[in-house]
Amino acid sequence: MESTLTDRQYEIFETAYYGGYFEWPRDSTIEELADSLDIAGSTFHHHLRHAQRKLATALVRREED
Repeated sequence: MESTLTDRQYEIFETAYYGGYFEWPRDSTIEELADSLDIAGSTFHHHLRHAQRKLATALVRREED
């Protein structure tokens, strides 16, 4: 599934994952993670949402096959 994402989307997704963004409660906020990559929080969120959508689509399509 990694090949489904652009390099930037993968970088953002990986940063979110290792930064604890998907934990409950979250270990990091979007702003903290964005700051670590020197980008705006809205940009980080944009790339993350697109990555999540692509991964979800790939997973669902894979299960349909």
